[in-house]
Amino acid sequence: PDELIDELQQHHRLRHAVDRLDARSRQFVELLFLQDEPLPYSEIAARLGIAEGSIGPTRARCLAKLRTLLESP
Repeated sequence: PDELIDELQQHHRLRHAVDRLDARSRQFVELLFLQDEPLPYSEIAARLGIAEGSIGPTRARCLAKLRTLLESP
């Protein structure tokens, strides 16, 4: 039970942090990580209107923003 509670709390913290991202970063994170089936980069790029080669750097920036949010109270 304690492990389940810890897991639920972590999930809640992560969801709260994702919700606090700016709209574009939130959409990127949701498309890249929160799909039942992983989307190919070509699909993500098309949906966001960015070059497929921009996904890596964009992912790094979004994860840095998310990390900052998770570390803040």
